[in-house]
Amino acid sequence: MAGCYARAVFEKVLILRRGEAATRVARTCRRLGVESIVVAPKDTPASRHIEAADRSIEVDFDEASAIPTAQLAGILEQAGADAAHLGYQGQPEMFELASSAEKADVAVVGTDLDVLGALTDPATIRTAAERAHVRTVDEGFDRTRPREIAVLVAADSHGETAAIAECDRSLSTTEHILIHETPSPELLFRSDGGAFRMALFESARRLAAELRYAGLLEVKFHIDPSGLFWVSDVKIGLPRHHTLIEMVTGVDLVALQLRIASGEPIPDELESVESQGHALDASVLALDQTDAVVSSYSVAPASQDRVRATSSATVGMALPADDRPLIAKLTTYAPIRHRALLSMDRMLAEMRAEPFSTNVQALRQILSDFAFRAGQYDCESALRFAAS
Repeated sequence: MAGCYARAVFEKVLILRRGEAATRVARTCRRLGVESIVVAPKDTPASRHIEAADRSIEVDFDEASAIPTAQLAGILEQAGADAAHLGYQGQPEMFELASSAEKADVAVVGTDLDVLGALTDPATIRTAAERAHVRTVDEGFDRTRPREIAVLVAADSHGETAAIAECDRSLSTTEHILIHETPSPELLFRSDGGAFRMALFESARRLAAELRYAGLLEVKFHIDPSGLFWVSDVKIGLPRHHTLIEMVTGVDLVALQLRIASGEPIPDELESVESQGHALDASVLALDQTDAVVSSYSVAPASQDRVRATSSATVGMALPADDRPLIAKLTTYAPIRHRALLSMDRMLAEMRAEPFSTNVQALRQILSDFAFRAGQYDCESALRFAAS
């Protein structure tokens, strides 16, 4: 799939996020020969995302605050970019960022104002789901110990859609997903897993087509104990857990976003992509002192095609405001699930991030739980694992 994205799509991309999201987008821009530009507070040391980009624009604002929307018009004019990337899905400032970019006649990568606004109303999803003949969670859904699986779909401006992979999102707390994995053990260990996956993918594609959004979107399903699935939510943009999907498919999702935003159709090769192996990712969070200066940060060295540690933690600087309390996302890949799990445990055991108290021990406790190792968990399991 990498060869499909060798030609540049835009000349300059302004990345309207800081921290790990900006680093990730800048890496793909560099590979594509696209100039990447980020926003930096004045008189601050060069953090990791600034070093990753080709150019930075200094703006007078507090590093601990969001990029000031009142200054976006000037930032866009100074950048001279033909596209603006909004980072990961679900960021609270997306409306303001996208609106300013559109007013400046800059292509927006990662969202669509009309669709984003519509998705804030649950009735929009229900209506689209009805047209797509997919059940939603308010239609008699059994809320006892459900499983949550999200299907990532690519949709272009020509009306074509492609389901890329599923991700199990069941292990979450109120605010954070702790561990993701793909493929979902729910599908991996059931006799009709392949047919069930095809049904999920087809339902996600039909719903995506009804929403008429060009880009990446996640259709989230709740699976009830009887095995029926129900749409619970839809999010547009690049998911933060994109790394594990990239590792099992070989698809550069940021490059795909840029292609679609430039008006190109989904490449034919995407239809034939099949996930290979197993990947997990874990969110390492700071439990206290989230605004403290990082005094040390290290992860175990490993092969890039088997392990990714994505972080904007920079020794001598505080965590970027856009990332807090996230310190790092660790992703491990292996041909089989058990080996990916063991690699993740090793990465967590050897990770150091000071002066923070972190959730590393809780994550390792989940990984060592017999129920998790057997793939037997649901949306209520995170608290049970942590208490065991």
